[in-house]
Amino acid sequence: MSAIDLRKILKENKSGWVALTQDNKKKIAQGKTLSEVLKKAKEKGIEKPSVFKVPSLGTYYVG
Repeated sequence: MSAIDLRKILKENKSGWVALTQDNKKKIAQGKTLSEVLKKAKEKGIEKPSVFKVPSLGTYYVG
């Protein structure tokens, strides 16, 4: 599996949760809570999105 550049998504979303397609190439939903993002993804017909929390600016995140 090759590396995926998430800089654009992180730049657009300053904090909160983001749901991506399973191949991690397209953003499906964003929101303040995990449940909100999962609900939005399900409404779009995506049952198992790839989900992660965007760290607040000024903090470091290693995952």
